[in-house]
Amino acid sequence: MSAPVIHAAPKRRLVWRVLAWPFRRFRWLWIPALYAALCWLFIAAVTPAPGPVKLPPVPAGEYRVWVLGYGYHTAIYIEQPRGWRLGPPGKEAARFVEFGWGDRGWYYESDMSWLSGANAALVPSRTVFYVAGYDKEPAQAWPGLPLFERKFSGQELHALARTLEQCCLRTLQGERVEPLPTSPEYEGRFYESREFYIGWHSCNHWTIEQLRKGGQDVSELGVITQSQAFARLDGWNPVK
Repeated sequence: MSAPVIHAAPKRRLVWRVLAWPFRRFRWLWIPALYAALCWLFIAAVTPAPGPVKLPPVPAGEYRVWVLGYGYHTAIYIEQPRGWRLGPPGKEAARFVEFGWGDRGWYYESDMSWLSGANAALVPSRTVFYVAGYDKEPAQAWPGLPLFERKFSGQELHALARTLEQCCLRTLQGERVEPLPTSPEYEGRFYESREFYIGWHSCNHWTIEQLRKGGQDVSELGVITQSQAFARLDGWNPVK
């Protein structure tokens, strides 16, 4: 009598079992996973493409760029080249320009209630693009706040500025859309942004993402908090 033949499970079936094990063991994971996928698909489908950006050439030299932390929020500062006008209305030619981004309700409308925070974290929400101009560098304008600095070449600064400006909704002529009404909480101006805010795409994630899109060797993967953003700034110098 011959020995019974044992057939090995097909490789594809084995791979599927390995991948599906967490969901069989933790069936409730299907709900947040499906929700996250639907949010991602919605954002990908309705986010407008970047508009045209017109930037003048950058004069030769080195320029300083900073990442500033406000506690829960980070922003990017640039040393504006002579002849550029990226500052907000009335301060277009400011020596230093701050760029920020975030949920419209929490950031622009200053609604920091738990409901507003939950909405920003869990539901794709509208966002704003913030621009402020200063005569003082950030260490003097905001003493005591955590600050990291790096020198950029003219080419690097041009690439970063273009990436930042693409976050703002723009006209067909390559200009920013009209700014929103002034906010009593901020001295800069807010504009409508083309992107959406959700838990995994926070303001701190946005900061590192813009640096990466501008050509810097950083990764925004997994960045949500300010401290996580700072941890990605290898080669940047803390300003004391």
